[in-house]
Amino acid sequence: MMSSRAARARVLPATLPHVAEAVEALRREKVIGVPTDTIYGLAASACSEQGIQRLYEAKQRAYHVPLAVCVGEASDVSKYADVAHLNPGLLEELLPGPITLLLRKKTDDTPLSAALNPDAALLGIRVPDSEFIRAVSRAYGHAIALTSANASGKPSTLAVEEFEHLWSECAGVFDGGRIAATRAGSTIVDLSVPGEFSVARAGEACEAIQETLRRYGIERKRVPGEGE
Repeated sequence: MMSSRAARARVLPATLPHVAEAVEALRREKVIGVPTDTIYGLAASACSEQGIQRLYEAKQRAYHVPLAVCVGEASDVSKYADVAHLNPGLLEELLPGPITLLLRKKTDDTPLSAALNPDAALLGIRVPDSEFIRAVSRAYGHAIALTSANASGKPSTLAVEEFEHLWSECAGVFDGGRIAATRAGSTIVDLSVPGEFSVARAGEACEAIQETLRRYGIERKRVPGEGE
């Protein structure tokens, strides 16, 4: 049986007719719960200091731990991060997909809030293979700060019921059904250095992602002692 808190929560289908409601919540600097291609996430405007603060509070996350951002298209990545060193076509092959790219954050001519990862030189950026959140990002017109929909230190979630305890922190929870994944989250790859990559977290499709990078002439960074 649903708890009384769950009964009061605004849970809506993660379908295109509800994109406008998600966008309106972001514009009001609120937090929303959304499906991605790997796990459920909590999201807020990456351009709003208050939205970012609310996201940290909902997540119970330490403020020094960086947040990733989500955009709607591979072509949007260059608005927020330095991609000049990447081979043409690479982003379009990797994105959308279960990968978070670590790239050098642009510091000029970007609408990102100064409250977003102020001490970090790199920015984690995603284009999930999930139509709802991509449609929300496109309609909002700016990057969305994104983190997993669970309290820090707790398992990632694959269904909205699994983060019911966080619904009260959200202006809306958008239900896309159960996600067919392993809870590993996206694979996080550092592509900030020309010609090399390193895997910061091995998540979904990690091997396939590395194969794609090698086909583009990008080799995995050697770690001292590895393979010796």
